[in-house]
Amino acid sequence: MSVEIKGLSGGKIQNTGDNRQVTSAKSANNGSAHSSRPAGDDKVSLTSTATQLQELSTRIAQLPVADTALVAETQRAVATGSLQFEPAVAADNLITQEKELATLETQS
Repeated sequence: MSVEIKGLSGGKIQNTGDNRQVTSAKSANNGSAHSSRPAGDDKVSLTSTATQLQELSTRIAQLPVADTALVAETQRAVATGSLQFEPAVAADNLITQEKELATLETQS
């Protein structure tokens, strides 16, 4: 079985996912278990938004996980003893971040 996805760079995607046919509740109630379309005739067209999302995902995947300049600066500050760390500020920042994350989880 091959599936053609328009709007996606590259070739066809083959043998992906489940090959079972899906029937609607209406056809299931009528006793018909199969679709009138032949198997393997599925096509999907992506919108421009979906294509942009895929391109952004690719770009994000290529970004470094950490800011190397900031890491190097912090390492120099630790090595020279000039790093200034305020525990109260760090704690406040952690609490703020946790509150923001909790808000995101309740919105989902």
